Amino acid sequence: MTGPSTFTLFLSGDASVKAAADVQQRFKTALAEQAGIALDTSGIVQADVTTIQTILAARSKAAAQGKSFTLAGAPGEKLQAVLKDAGFLDPAQPEAGFWTQSQ
Repeated sequence: MTGPSTFTLFLSGDASVKAAADVQQRFKTALAEQAGIALDTSGIVQADVTTIQTILAARSKAAAQGKSFTLAGAPGEKLQAVLKDAGFLDPAQPEAGFWTQSQ
């Protein structure tokens, strides 16, 4: 028997504050059904700090449940721009390694 598989969750379109409830629900469903999540953000066309907060909250919830939560590649272009502008990629930030792990 193999270990638990990782489910790739694709975020696309608007993942900003306007879509936060939908994004949060998608994370909640995936965490309830999967042992691990790899998040693909390459299809995001709209992002803001709420997007980052929602992703980090899902990551924290996954950890509390003993589940993995990783990025399936580098953050998409739009998310990358928000991360940079908001200072989340600064090596002094506690979560900087999460965003740069696959770069």
